[in-house]
Amino acid sequence: MFRGIKRQDWRAGPDAARQLGRDLAKRGEIAYWVAWPEKDPPEGKRTDKRGGAREPLRLRSAKLLDARYRFVCECRICDRSPTGLRLVLARNVALVPRLAVHIDETSEVRGANVIWRRGLTVGIRLREVAPADALRPSDRYALRERYYAILD
Repeated sequence: MFRGIKRQDWRAGPDAARQLGRDLAKRGEIAYWVAWPEKDPPEGKRTDKRGGAREPLRLRSAKLLDARYRFVCECRICDRSPTGLRLVLARNVALVPRLAVHIDETSEVRGANVIWRRGLTVGIRLREVAPADALRPSDRYALRERYYAILD
């Protein structure tokens, strides 16, 4: 039969915690402590460096365009924040640091900067909305459709 002992002196350090655990194990006892995450971690220890909260999304598609608004690749939006998107590319393509993204849900075209990339997953920071004359109306219409083609 095991008995549990709640101990507060585990925080003294990892060596003290290991020794206490060994001593209790020899006696057939278990030591534990209950820890709660801090409400607001110190600024230096913050791991999430986003400017705003992210919103997970499912089945939202987008299209990446180069700086001259030419089609580059289809992608899926995994989550979004007020300032950026996390995308999964449909195929492995080279990306330039500054590009544009067509968000299929809203038909909005926004400028973007590639912030990070891990394989097919890309993090982009959204910039200004593309000017109305950046794309011809026929190109905007073509990007909205499921099957599309844009001439070079």
